[in-house]
Amino acid sequence: MLITNIDTVLILGVIFSLLFTEITGVLPAGLVVPGYLALLIKQPQAIFLTFFISILTYLIVYFGVSKVTILYGKRKFAAMITVAIVLQFIIHAILPFDYSNIFGLAAVGIVVPGLLANTIQRQGLATTFLSTGLLSAVTYGSAILLNVKI
Repeated sequence: MLITNIDTVLILGVIFSLLFTEITGVLPAGLVVPGYLALLIKQPQAIFLTFFISILTYLIVYFGVSKVTILYGKRKFAAMITVAIVLQFIIHAILPFDYSNIFGLAAVGIVVPGLLANTIQRQGLATTFLSTGLLSAVTYGSAILLNVKI
């Protein structure tokens, strides 16, 4: 099996996420999210839109969907992912550029805002964004040190 640069960055992100969670108890919005965002680091508009969609998703689910149905556990998680996917389709239809185009990672990219939104609901906006941002930067820096082309 050939390990690509994308694989290497995602693996680094997972390792750093696991270590960070074990040491601090803070969740960085899913194990693959820091690695995925590290791959987008040269596209700040993509990172901004990912965070924006995650905030919008959280607000819609928390203040909208959860008021008309009972959401908890897996149902809430599924609602977060579904709303995030719908918002991404809407934004892709409106914006003239594909902000999350990483070859081979379309499926991962489509769930990342939902993962972020779910973690925002669990531990708050600031903690989620700071931990995820920190780990994305560490993942990116480590990839650069290892001469991985991003």
